[in-house]
Amino acid sequence: MNTESEAKAILKLCDGNLKAALEIAERHLNTIYTRAQVLLSLAGMVVTVTGFSGRLIAGSSTLAQSFLVAGLFVSLSSAIWVFLRVMRVRWVTVFLDQNPESALQETLIRRNRKTKAYKTGGLILCLGLVLYCIAIALMLLDPSAIQGPVR
Repeated sequence: MNTESEAKAILKLCDGNLKAALEIAERHLNTIYTRAQVLLSLAGMVVTVTGFSGRLIAGSSTLAQSFLVAGLFVSLSSAIWVFLRVMRVRWVTVFLDQNPESALQETLIRRNRKTKAYKTGGLILCLGLVLYCIAIALMLLDPSAIQGPVR
């Protein structure tokens, strides 16, 4: 369903009440924001794990170092993408000077853009986590004893 048809259907569902229709769209946006916060939290966990275990992981091999750094870089790139593309705030009330259908349609277009950006950010984060897990696997597969202090 395209945004024009969706806007008409939502307005019909709400008996032409723009406030009720925008509340539906706002709930959609809130769902995307909540899910984007989860992606940001996961990316933050990568940084935290690196802070605690990064030297140990990187100390196992040059290949593990490369995967660790690549995983960290890609994961942080995901966080930046999500922050800039999804978490950016623009109030739904900026469209109120338009007719109800156009106002709702603009809000739905924004929702769709943010949804696409969220999906892209999630895929980028998944790639970063895969790279990061490869680094951890390389460390675990290293048969040599751990050098240095272990806490």
